[in-house]
Amino acid sequence: MAYEPCRYAQRWPELFESLDDDQKQRVSDALANNRLEGWEPQRDDVADLADREAGRIDTAEYIRRTMSKVTGGDPV
Repeated sequence: MAYEPCRYAQRWPELFESLDDDQKQRVSDALANNRLEGWEPQRDDVADLADREAGRIDTAEYIRRTMSKVTGGDPV
């Protein structure tokens, strides 16, 4: 099945450029699953997820960034 760009890939294609189709699909699936839970991702959320999928940041850094957004600052 060919990758079909999600709304976020259409809105911010530059965030998906470095990903292969499998990576793009995993990011799209993660975004879709979380939207079902009521989350509306912003550009920086999509960028962090794409960076994690591309290996530019590790899971610990992804969690740190996410927690920082949720708590309004760096977690201790």
